[in-house]
Amino acid sequence: MIENSAEKKLLLLVKYAMPLVTIFVSFIFTLFMIFNNIEEFKKDSKDLKADYIKNQKALVKSEVKRVYDRILKNQTSVIPTIEKNIKNRINESYEIAMNIYKEHKNKKTNNEIIKLIGDSLRGVKFNEKRGYYYIFDFNGNCILYPPNRKLENNNYLNYEDPNGFKIVEESIKIAKAKKEGYLKFLWKKPKKNKFSTKLSYIKAIDELGIYIGTGEYVKDFEDSIKKKTIENLQNLRYGLNNFVFLVDYNGTYLSHLKKDYVGLNRMDLQDKNGIYITKKIIDTAKNGDGFISYISTIMPETNKPAQKTTYVKGFDKWQIAIASGFYSKKIEEQIILREKSLNKRNSEYILKILFISIIITIFLFAISLYVSYYLEKYFLKYRKKIFEEMEKNKKKDLILAHQTKMVAMGEMIENIAHQWRQPLSVITTSASGMQLSKEMGILTDENQKESIDIIILNANHLSQTIDDFRNFLSTKHDAKTFELQAVYNKTLKLISSKLKSNEIQIDTNIEDIKIKAYENELIQVLMNLFNNSFDAFKIRNVKDKKINFNVFKKDKNVIIEFSDNAGGIDTELITRIFEPYFTTKHKFNGTGIGLYMSQQIINKQFNGEIKVKNIKKEENVIGVMFTIKLPIN
Repeated sequence: MIENSAEKKLLLLVKYAMPLVTIFVSFIFTLFMIFNNIEEFKKDSKDLKADYIKNQKALVKSEVKRVYDRILKNQTSVIPTIEKNIKNRINESYEIAMNIYKEHKNKKTNNEIIKLIGDSLRGVKFNEKRGYYYIFDFNGNCILYPPNRKLENNNYLNYEDPNGFKIVEESIKIAKAKKEGYLKFLWKKPKKNKFSTKLSYIKAIDELGIYIGTGEYVKDFEDSIKKKTIENLQNLRYGLNNFVFLVDYNGTYLSHLKKDYVGLNRMDLQDKNGIYITKKIIDTAKNGDGFISYISTIMPETNKPAQKTTYVKGFDKWQIAIASGFYSKKIEEQIILREKSLNKRNSEYILKILFISIIITIFLFAISLYVSYYLEKYFLKYRKKIFEEMEKNKKKDLILAHQTKMVAMGEMIENIAHQWRQPLSVITTSASGMQLSKEMGILTDENQKESIDIIILNANHLSQTIDDFRNFLSTKHDAKTFELQAVYNKTLKLISSKLKSNEIQIDTNIEDIKIKAYENELIQVLMNLFNNSFDAFKIRNVKDKKINFNVFKKDKNVIIEFSDNAGGIDTELITRIFEPYFTTKHKFNGTGIGLYMSQQIINKQFNGEIKVKNIKKEENVIGVMFTIKLPIN
C-alpha cells in the first residue's frame, strides 16, 4: 500500500484526470449542441418560411403572367382575326357572284345579273348577325346595303366619315388598282346614332363594274373576344388553395373561384385591418404590377378568412386586373412539422453524445486504473528495493537509495509525460472532429468508430498542448483588439505538427494591423483553410507544397489572401463550396469547421465577406485563392 502523499496524489491524478476531462468536455459539447440545435431550428424555420414565400411568389407570378400572356395574345389577335374572317367571307361571296355571272352572262344584262347577285347575298348574316355584304358600282352608286335599304340606289362617291375619309372613293381606287384590299374608317352603327371604327374588305368584279364588301366593328369584335376570354378563364385553379381571379378597374369581379362574387362590385370591400382590398388591387394594377398582403375573405381549403399575399398585374387595354395569391397558413403548418422533426433529431443526437461520452469515460477510466496500478507496483518495487538497501547500508546508503528512487521516479514521470505529449493532441482533435463533423452534418457511424479507435489506440499518451485546444474550443464570444500576426502565429501553433509532417512551405507577408473582433472565430476560419489545403495536398500527392498567406490594408478594410498550389477546385463545384452541408470529402480527420460555417462567421460576426477563385497559369488550374475582406472598424 502506498502511504506517501505525493505518490497518492499522482496516482489519483492518473486515475481521474482523463475521465473528468472527458466528462467536462462532453458536458460542454452537449450544452453547445443543444444551444446550436435551438439556433438551427430558428434559422431553419426562418429559411423555410423565406423559401416558401419565394417559391409561392414565383408560382403565383408565373400563373398570372401565363393568364396575362393569354389575354394579350387574344387582344392582339383582334385585327388579324377580323381581317382573316372578312376576307374569307368576301371570297365566299365572290365565288357565289362569279357563279351567277357565268351562268347568266349570255342570257341576261349586267344590271339583271347584279340584281340576282344582290338578292342572293341580301339575307346572309354572320358574326352574331353583325356581319352583312354590301355592293357598290365603280361610279359610287349603292346597290346593296341590307341594314338600311333606303340608302340603296344613291350615289356616295363623295361621302366622308367624321375624319374626312372618302370611303366609297377610296374603295373604288382599291378595286380598280388592286382588285381587292382592306379599309379602316368610321361608320355609324345600325340602329345607333354613333360612329365606330370599322375594318372592311372589298373585292372587285370587273366584268360587272362593281365591288362586294363586308366589315366588322373593331370594338364589337374585341368585346366579343374579351367576353369569350373571360368565360374561358372562369374557375382557373391550380393547387388546393391557388386560383386566378379578374377584376375590372371599376371594382366589378369578372371571374372568381367563389361564383357568388362574379358580377359584384366590391370596391368597398375591407379586411379587419381596414385595408380596402379591391381598391388596392386596382391601384396596383394601374401601376403595372406588384405584390400586396391582406386578410382574404375566404381560403378554399377552410372556407374561412386567412392572411394572403397576392400578385396583381394590370391589362390596361381591357381595364382589368389579373390576380392570384397564396396563404401564410400553409407555411405555419410546415414549420410545426419541422419543429417536431428537429426535436426528435436533437434528442437522438444528445443520446448519441451521452453514449459516446460514457464509452470514452469508461475506457479512459480503465486505462487510468491500469496505469495507476502499474505505477503503484513500480513504486512499491522501488520502495522495497530502497528498504533492502537501507538495511544493508547505513545512512549514506539510505540517502543514496532515496536519491536513486527519486531519480527513477523523475525518469518515470518524464517518460510518461513524453509518451502523453503527442496522442493527447490526437484525442482532442478526434473529439473536436466528431463535434464539427456532426455540426456539418457528415458524422457517420464509420466516422464515429474511426475516431473512437484512434482515441483507444493513443490513450496511453498525453499532451501538454491540451490547454491550447481547450482555449480553441472556448465558448467565449467577447470581441477584443488583437494583432493579425498573433492570430496567424496561434493558428500555426495549432497545426504545427501537420506542417512538419507534410513538409509544407509557407510564404507570408503580414502587415502590422490590429482589429477589434472575435479572435477565436478567425482562428477557426484560418485553420479550416489550412486543413483544406492539407487534404488537397494529400489527395493530389503534390510534391512541392506551398501556401501563401498575405495580410494588408485596402481602403477601410483588411484583406487576407490565402492561396496554395494544390490543384484548385473543380469548376462544377467551386460555386457550391459555401453551401450548407456541402463537402467533397466522405471522411474528414481535421478540426475544420467547414466553408459554409467559415462564410457565416465572416459575414455575420465580422460583417465581412469571403470569396474563392482558382489560380490559373497558361489556362491550367494550379491552385486556389481565398480572399477574406474584414472592416477595420
